Amino acid sequence: MGIKCVIFDLDGTIAQTNELIFESFNYIAEKYTGRRFSNEEIPSLFFGPPEEGGIRKLLQLFSSDNKVLQNIDFYVESAVNEFYSYYEKNHDKAKVYPGIKETLSFLKHKGLKLALFTGKGKITTSITLRKLGLEHFFDIVITGDDVKYHKPFGEGIKKILDTLGLKPDEAILVGDAVSDVSAGREAGVKIISALWDPYGKDKVINLNPDFVVYSVDELRELLCNLVMEVKDD
Repeated sequence: MGIKCVIFDLDGTIAQTNELIFESFNYIAEKYTGRRFSNEEIPSLFFGPPEEGGIRKLLQLFSSDNKVLQNIDFYVESAVNEFYSYYEKNHDKAKVYPGIKETLSFLKHKGLKLALFTGKGKITTSITLRKLGLEHFFDIVITGDDVKYHKPFGEGIKKILDTLGLKPDEAILVGDAVSDVSAGREAGVKIISALWDPYGKDKVINLNPDFVVYSVDELRELLCNLVMEVKDD
């Protein structure tokens, strides 16, 4: 089967948002727990479920305020709304990686379906796609709010395939993280690891994804070759 769909991760793959995410999270952490976390600690401790799940875990594990712990749902809701507000107000710190829009346009021109599978929640995903002018590229968007089992599980990829009526060998996943490789493997799709953001690079390589690219230009060339191979067949 030929490739009919390219599934993209968002943070660290399409958009340079990791620093904004870490900064937004630490804004909440400092306000509600009095401490900050390193860029390495935040993903390992709190990533997986969307923002609400990470913030709930933050307050449950690190808040020493009994009032917060006894009224956890109220304070989680308040902290999540503050996270959204901070994230949107400071979104000018996030950028689309150079060449990504041109690559997405190229793939659309070739008639491929484009999908987005991100661990972010719907609200932050919508903010980023709108702020960066990316909304119109994707035929389907699956966020962390749309699945029961988050990355590293492949439920989101399977939802994309089912919605578009595709088989696993008709899609390829582009992502930057270990969780993307794991999710792609579980869903049975081939994986391109995009390693232009230095976060977690060595761990990703050790998982032996199907393809590894170190720049957006390399990604576009690889996808062009894969599409041409299909045409030649």
